[in-house]
Amino acid sequence: MLCLKSRCQLLLTLTVFFTLFTSIAEAEQCEEGNCKKKRSSDSPYHCYDDIDDPYVYFATKTAYRWNRNKDDAEIKHAGCEAQLFWFLSRHGTRNPGTEDMVKLKNELPILRQAINENHKEGRGNLCLDDLDNLNDWKFHTNTSESKYLVREGYKELNGIGERYQDRFPKLLTRPFANESYTIRYTDSERTAASATEFVKGVFGKEDAANVWYQTPTTPDPLLRFYKTCQKWKEEVKKNPDAVMEKTLFEQTDEFLLMIKSISDRLGFEKSLSLDEIEKLYMMCSFEKAWRPKKLSPWCAVFSEDDLEIMEYREDLEYYYEDGYGYEINYKQACPIIKDVHDRFKQHVENVAGNPKGVFYFSHSGTLLKVLARLGLFKDTTVMKHSNRKSREMRNREWRTSLIDSFATNIALVLFKCKQEYYVTTYVQERPVMLPGCDDTLCPFSQFSDVYGPYASSCDLDEICRI
Repeated sequence: MLCLKSRCQLLLTLTVFFTLFTSIAEAEQCEEGNCKKKRSSDSPYHCYDDIDDPYVYFATKTAYRWNRNKDDAEIKHAGCEAQLFWFLSRHGTRNPGTEDMVKLKNELPILRQAINENHKEGRGNLCLDDLDNLNDWKFHTNTSESKYLVREGYKELNGIGERYQDRFPKLLTRPFANESYTIRYTDSERTAASATEFVKGVFGKEDAANVWYQTPTTPDPLLRFYKTCQKWKEEVKKNPDAVMEKTLFEQTDEFLLMIKSISDRLGFEKSLSLDEIEKLYMMCSFEKAWRPKKLSPWCAVFSEDDLEIMEYREDLEYYYEDGYGYEINYKQACPIIKDVHDRFKQHVENVAGNPKGVFYFSHSGTLLKVLARLGLFKDTTVMKHSNRKSREMRNREWRTSLIDSFATNIALVLFKCKQEYYVTTYVQERPVMLPGCDDTLCPFSQFSDVYGPYASSCDLDEICRI
């Protein structure tokens, strides 16, 4: 007992000594200005490493897990039975292109060295932990795997497939039968891999080996219609006016102040160039998409306000290149509208040979144009370089982080309710109400009144003629 008591006294003494030593060390460290600073609204600088809920919205480079609907309960409507499932998805999270990866791999270490030198000379405001994380950072991605799907992308598509299987088990039945489904993807590794992983989620790994996919084509007038649309290329893609709002935004006081703030935070006496800021942002956004639950050391260079500004800049670009900024953007999306409308119409009219599942895998440019043609996520105010801080833009519908993240998807399901047919549209696995419909379970007649004219007048050669 005496021995045991002596041990307890020794442990108590050591504990008190350790606590006192730690407190003194932390106090000395803080006196030298090196203590970690928690995120707070009254201080512009903080340790990114300490943030429990970092900003995760990076426009079109946002990870899908922040948009997914975890509710996978079977979808039932009284007296109704799902008849046809139509699905269009963007590919999952991917690598940057090879050219961008080479730049990130070669140029970011040079920037990092300069940031370290700045802090050694007493400039810059990154905390020690954030600097340590930057110094531990390595670029691990294989630069030859240009725009390849990554592990997170595989998980995204597999999860979407599994959840839709749970929601519609009586429609998306197992085992898989080729005559019951149409599966198509564009001529790219990332869409092919996305299709394969989605199929595994819906039908299981064993059945996935028996699936037949349509052979991709280049050009693809259905899944990449804009690649062949000369009018869009001339009026939008090659038109400097199409990026004018984005360019004007880059010249605003708040954008220039953001660049100065980032430069000061990193200790640069001269402001960084926009090209350098873009590299930092690209690495931050891709790493947060690749590993959503882990921090990216490069995100430490941005405040949350900075990230919101960069996000708005990208939204301006996509609004005018793919959205409501130009009429041709969404008018050319009619082949997709025609495909889903006519398939539903054939089923309603009892035309034989219609599959019960149609799965398409494409790209950001397709998804955004289709969303605009459907009339979804349209703000009453036009996006401008000058109205970011307005109430409507703060709560804007056209926010690509939410409507065009990696693995963004649109599903339309045809239901038969007694003798009538209805359509429900899902975006990011959640029901949305289409324009012209009174409910998310929309009578097919109402659906056809709105979108039938787009289908019947879909002459892409005429629409895209200059």
